[in-house]
Amino acid sequence: MGDVNCSANDTSLTSCAFNGTSQRCLAASVFCTNDTVNTTDFTVSLDSESGYSGVVMVTYMGLDGHICRDDWDDKDAAVMCKSLGFSGGQAYYHYRTRNGGELPPFWFSNVNCTGNETTLAECSYTGFGKVRRCSDVRHAAGVLCYNKQGTFFRLAGGGQNYGRVEVSVEGVWGTICDYSTSWSNLDAKAFCRSIGFADGSVQKGSAYGKGSGVVWDNYWRCNGNETSLNNCPQAGWTVSSSSLCNSHNRDASVYCYQNVRLSQEVDKSMGYVQIYQGDDWKTVCSTGFNDSAARVVCRELGFADGRAVCCSAFGPKPYLDMLNQTVQCSGNEESTQECITDKFCDGAADGSMNYASVICQNASQVIDEGFNFTIQGGHYTSERNHSYSGFAVVSHLGVTGKICNRNWDNNAARVVCTGLGFKDGLVYSHVRGGVLNDDEPFLVAGVNCTGAETSLENCTFRGPLDLDNCSAEAGFLCFNDSGVTFRIAGGDKSMEGLVEVLVGGELGTICGLGWNNADASVLCKQLGYADGETSNSEDFQFGKGQVWLSNIGCTGQEKSLLDCAHNGWNIIDSKISPSFSDYWCRYHLNDAGVKCYDNVQLSIGFEKFMSSGRVNVYSAGAWRAVCSDGWSDSEARVVCKQKGYKTGQTVSGSAFGEYTGPILSSQFTCNGSEDYLLNCSRQDSPCTSGSYASAVCSNEANATDERVRFVSGVTSTSYSGVVQVRIGSLWGRVCSNGWDDKAASVACRELDRRFAGGKAFMQPYRTRAGVPIVLESLSCNGTEASIQDCSRVPWKSNQTCSYENNTAAMVCYEQDISFSLVGGNTPNSGRLELRRDGLRAEICARTWTSVEAKVACQQLGYSDGIPLCPESGYFIGDPLCTRSQFTTGRAISVWRWTLRECEGVEKSLLSCSTTDGWRDGFNTYCIRPPASVHCFNETLAITRTRLAGQDSSNFGRVEVYVPELKSWGTVCDDLWNDVDATVVCKEMGFSKGKALHSAVCGQGTGPIWLDNVKCRGNETSLKQCSSAGLGQHNCDHTEDACVDCFDETVSTVMTTRETTEMPTKTTASISVTTTRETTPTTTPTSTKPTELSSTAKTTTTMSSTVKSSTEQSKSTEQTTSVVTPGQKSTEKPTSGSTPPSSGSFGTFTPEEHVGMGPEMTILVAVLVPILLIIIIAAIVVGILWYKARQRGKASQSSVIDTPVSNQTMDGSLQMTNVMFGMEEINFQNAGPYNITLGDSGGGFTKESTDDKANLVKF
Repeated sequence: MGDVNCSANDTSLTSCAFNGTSQRCLAASVFCTNDTVNTTDFTVSLDSESGYSGVVMVTYMGLDGHICRDDWDDKDAAVMCKSLGFSGGQAYYHYRTRNGGELPPFWFSNVNCTGNETTLAECSYTGFGKVRRCSDVRHAAGVLCYNKQGTFFRLAGGGQNYGRVEVSVEGVWGTICDYSTSWSNLDAKAFCRSIGFADGSVQKGSAYGKGSGVVWDNYWRCNGNETSLNNCPQAGWTVSSSSLCNSHNRDASVYCYQNVRLSQEVDKSMGYVQIYQGDDWKTVCSTGFNDSAARVVCRELGFADGRAVCCSAFGPKPYLDMLNQTVQCSGNEESTQECITDKFCDGAADGSMNYASVICQNASQVIDEGFNFTIQGGHYTSERNHSYSGFAVVSHLGVTGKICNRNWDNNAARVVCTGLGFKDGLVYSHVRGGVLNDDEPFLVAGVNCTGAETSLENCTFRGPLDLDNCSAEAGFLCFNDSGVTFRIAGGDKSMEGLVEVLVGGELGTICGLGWNNADASVLCKQLGYADGETSNSEDFQFGKGQVWLSNIGCTGQEKSLLDCAHNGWNIIDSKISPSFSDYWCRYHLNDAGVKCYDNVQLSIGFEKFMSSGRVNVYSAGAWRAVCSDGWSDSEARVVCKQKGYKTGQTVSGSAFGEYTGPILSSQFTCNGSEDYLLNCSRQDSPCTSGSYASAVCSNEANATDERVRFVSGVTSTSYSGVVQVRIGSLWGRVCSNGWDDKAASVACRELDRRFAGGKAFMQPYRTRAGVPIVLESLSCNGTEASIQDCSRVPWKSNQTCSYENNTAAMVCYEQDISFSLVGGNTPNSGRLELRRDGLRAEICARTWTSVEAKVACQQLGYSDGIPLCPESGYFIGDPLCTRSQFTTGRAISVWRWTLRECEGVEKSLLSCSTTDGWRDGFNTYCIRPPASVHCFNETLAITRTRLAGQDSSNFGRVEVYVPELKSWGTVCDDLWNDVDATVVCKEMGFSKGKALHSAVCGQGTGPIWLDNVKCRGNETSLKQCSSAGLGQHNCDHTEDACVDCFDETVSTVMTTRETTEMPTKTTASISVTTTRETTPTTTPTSTKPTELSSTAKTTTTMSSTVKSSTEQSKSTEQTTSVVTPGQKSTEKPTSGSTPPSSGSFGTFTPEEHVGMGPEMTILVAVLVPILLIIIIAAIVVGILWYKARQRGKASQSSVIDTPVSNQTMDGSLQMTNVMFGMEEINFQNAGPYNITLGDSGGGFTKESTDDKANLVKF
């Protein structure tokens, strides 16, 4: 309910006037009392433990309430605090908490004090019962009272733009705790803005030293838009009671920024560069960014100097908002903003931009320009100390950084390892803790060693301005004996088992945490197989030795596991920063397993290595499907034998869904004795069928009879579910084509003799679950003993039902299955129920529209139906039937049938698609309310259209009429455009229309019958356009569609030249003016809808001048000009209408051109007279020129009384007779006319065929 308006005589809310339209607004509240209401009897107090800060409380008639924060300021707070005995006060917004109950009401709002009042009662305010709106209901008016001074903030313990946040209250400085107050970057931003910066970030844990004095707990809740902490909502100025806070170990600290900042939270002297633009931070790209630009950035941040680091040195960060403008400085600029150019960054087109980074230095620092290589994470990887592992790092410019793994090869590892006393080494891609650590930048890339160098310093490499886009560090493994070997062991098949690793001859395994198919694929290809996947067979024995690797991260494109990134060798036992997950790898409880495949696999869609599916062969470095040409059970059995199964059979071509990949141009022929498909004969030939070969493998023996079963799972019961049929050893699906109640009855009786019959329904194709279709076009008469007795398309021949088709399903019964309506006000309405053997089931309809309702009603013997609003009985489309009533789920304590959607042509709801069919469980949940419907013996249809809401025949709200429901309803403006509006306007008798939205012509009442209307433009009525369905919408009356109708202005000029033996030369000028008038209504102020009603008045004038000529052959010119102005409306749709003005060419008002703004109206009003003057002047000049040539010749005048007929552009016939002053008549829409003769000629009226009360007068 909304806009409730009660009178003194109303006894309940339902008897009051109200707007039933669904609205977004706050809920109405009331306070009931038996006492006399006195709006001056209230008290104001401070709800505060401290006595000087808290939320302002207003107590009225015994109920505590708050003051809305709207317009609450320091003047109001000062008055409040003075009334409490303080000398002054400061306002803040107090965060309201429910504390398990409802929030108190807002008694006051819009308090406005001058500061001279002694109490809040003396200030102006919106008081009791009149607070209609509060802009922020989460916060209320709060105060901090003082006797000396309010709050002041400062930075301490750091520099000009960073430090500890300190606050002065009553002249005493203290700190803010960042622990219990949830101090965030939004709070830091508000603080930094208050001291003149643009933004700020939090520095945790007393980052700039401990403060002293009082520690405050404010629970700040800034949103990032405030300019001061005092503008942020909080819980009041409260002294902290936390021992952690009072020790000053958690004093809030910030780092403030103006125009530029660096990304790093730990070390503020380095990071990627970001510039403040448009109230947001943009990351600078590395294109053109050099040391000069780095110096400007660092100086602006308070450092003495800086150096640039290119190419996303802190690792990939795809989430950054990049500035697509280069930053290039000379080095003398005061601000980085001065360096922004209009040049675009490299990689902007494909999103591969690299960001720029800097390393800043203070004046006291001694800068080391050299590169010093060291080792981190070094550790012996075995008990016998036969191997050693770690990763190399580099120190440069006083910073320790990373070495990129690009081009990092075994020669470089050999240099490192021989320097450590080992014979040899190999490299790996190192990631710390399983992820790329971004605390340190990459400083070196492209290390190139020969292997003979004594240290990495002697190898060539690139520095910070010429890096690669790196994703891992330079790791190494040193050894004295052999290197690293991978193998498969422990499985019962030669290609399946645990992954074993030998390092320097010492055996170990790989941890299975994080081990995935990409890792398994790389290993299998490394071992010479075509592909592989992970395996977790319970038959595997526990591994032995070291757990050499964990957290391997292969992409699948690597040539060896040694090329994949990981966090180190034997990191678990090395005690070198193992991650928490690494502890789960101990004791070989999660060792990685693998299953490798040779050059043949079975797949379905993107799922590889199935027991059935499309046959793929690994050829030329890629998997390719085998063509179905010549493919038979012999070839399928060989494939299945190769996969380890006892038998197999083929399915018709492309039986497992659409495939767009490559198909091998080869045809295989097997005799069945081969162990591998590639041992069969093979002939290269084009794949003429265009389909792929399929195979289904099994360890079951082939059967000669067919059997029926339900697919097990949550969508099946003992009497209902998806049907599968066995042919040979293959269980397959039945296509829904041809599947009907007769076939379902045969299948039910074959499944269990206790069933008397069955009803067919279908499941969507998502239930195919890798099972092919084996039966289609089934045709049963219902008396057969088995499905195999019914006719069908022969197995494996000419099957047309694809893998994606819907699947046949059925529900079996012993007595009967029926639908009925229950709980309705009439026999033809109510909640729809499905009964099986006496047990009722609700319809859980995921989609319940007029389409499903029509199918349900036709099934019950009616012609049509419309959904009912659950429980209320309103028709769908009625505003009282809200969308939430159709989307609110509920628990079901009975069986249920879940409906997905209908197409509208089904004879039963059971023929519509379903999600999970008949659910047998009690207390299940449905995401929609029960399906309810009202049925009709007539077909529901829209028969009439009208314009409503305005006293105008050409402007108004579009409404349509449904006679079966005896109801007019509106149209929602979703997708509403000029094409739709023109169809409506043509129906009204106009030529064009402009679509208007958001109920600009006034909100309607009653149902909303149409939504998502889509007209093509050639319809003659709105009812011919497509829509979401009768009553189907997601709108309210604020979205009612409107139109502005008008007639187009048509101007045609024709000139013809003739040469003939004529004695005269004739020049004729014809001016036609057409005016449409609206029939006045009985009551001028009425908003009576206009339904297909209009009145037109047409006036035609014609003048002709005929001049004589000689009897010689002369050239005769005839010019005809027809001007038809646009429609004129006698009343504007809004107030303030002005009388129409008339000119020599008819009348014109701005309403004639819908959508024409004031400027265009003025322009047209100026240009039209000018153009007319020019035309008249040209005619006059032409006549004078002609007279000059015919000087001396006789002339005479005559009046043409010959009727003139003209076919207009729309095909209608217009007739004009100037002599008798006959008006122009349009015969386009002939009908019953009453013809009369008036003083100025003939006239007639037309009675509308749709509404005889409305007449069209011409």
